[in-house]
Amino acid sequence: MKKFNNMESHLIIDALTFYVAQVEKDILELEKQGKRSIFAPGFYTQISKELKQKVITMTKKDKWK
Repeated sequence: MKKFNNMESHLIIDALTFYVAQVEKDILELEKQGKRSIFAPGFYTQISKELKQKVITMTKKDKWK
């Protein structure tokens, strides 16, 4: 399996960060409206931490460092 290069890794992590921020905001907005989400606030944040670590381990190491 091929590993991500640093640019790909940063792109994935940035996209995940922005996505999680939006989903968490949407969940809180639903709660303000009196509706319930399937997922509790903080769920996506926790899952994203694990995914970010997985992406980092799947990224090529810089041979110059």
